[in-house]
Amino acid sequence: MTDAQTTASSKQWRIWTAVGVVFLSGLLVGIVVTKAYDDYQQQQRWERGLSGLKPRVLKHLTRELHLSREQQHAIEPIVSRAEADLLHLRMAQQPRVDETVTRTIEALKGKLRAEQQNKLDELYGQLQRRWDSDREYVRGLH
Repeated sequence: MTDAQTTASSKQWRIWTAVGVVFLSGLLVGIVVTKAYDDYQQQQRWERGLSGLKPRVLKHLTRELHLSREQQHAIEPIVSRAEADLLHLRMAQQPRVDETVTRTIEALKGKLRAEQQNKLDELYGQLQRRWDSDREYVRGLH
């Protein structure tokens, strides 16, 4: 093999290596961005709580059942009634849920360090704010 052939082969190898690195970098960035977006969407659903239930159900039914506009309008009141009924049932059980969660939080704190207890208090506060928001949303359904 001549020096010219070796140099050409070396350049080709570097080009393909660079293409591979760019491809793998793009793949990695795509995975990271997709995961971040999915985490963001999950957080948004969590924060919206019950107020986001009906839109999610309608969107899911529309997508899975390939509903026409007319069908979407026809099922919306049915889903609204079911939403109200289910939310009232859930709110009726909320005092028992509150008791169980409070008892669990207190039991957990005994197993945690001070900074973990503070973080747990913060998480519990977020949950309570969401439940307060849920209660307001259910009151608004009347």
